[in-house]
Amino acid sequence: MEDKTKRGLNVKETSIDEKLSAKADKGMIHDMDGIGHWVPIRWYFPKNQFSFEQITKYAEDMEKRYTALRELTCPDDD
Repeated sequence: MEDKTKRGLNVKETSIDEKLSAKADKGMIHDMDGIGHWVPIRWYFPKNQFSFEQITKYAEDMEKRYTALRELTCPDDD
């Protein structure tokens, strides 16, 4: 599964994502204070450990989180 909002972010390491317990490619982003944060770019879910339904649920949750963030930061000008 890939987070398309992280397009252009270079993979710096591959390790286990603590939140989803799956192997993940990660990149580094920096906040306004210049502090670096590792963020997952894409995840690799082994078929013998994760069902398609679990992965779909993770993707739907990510979409809901980004939709809520967009609505908060870019409200419609109706």
